[in-house]
Amino acid sequence: MTDREILEAVLVEVRGLEDRMERMEKNQERFEEETRNNFADLRLHLENITDRNISILAENHLNLINKMDVSATWMNRIMINEVKMNALTDQVARLQAKCS
Repeated sequence: MTDREILEAVLVEVRGLEDRMERMEKNQERFEEETRNNFADLRLHLENITDRNISILAENHLNLINKMDVSATWMNRIMINEVKMNALTDQVARLQAKCS
């Protein structure tokens, strides 16, 4: 093999590497563009869907707390009435015991 043939073979290899490098750069650019688009889509989803859902949940949570407070108030009244009823039942039982 002559020096010229060796140089031509090296030149073919270098051109092949250059082509591969160009394809890799194009693939990297496409990947970067897709990544930017995916992040933009994700950001929009967070702003439009997730933030709105968090607001809805927060509003409903407040309503739920208010309903639980009302329910707790009624439960407290029921328990107080039960205690009063037990005390009155005991008093009636004692009065009946005295009268008999």
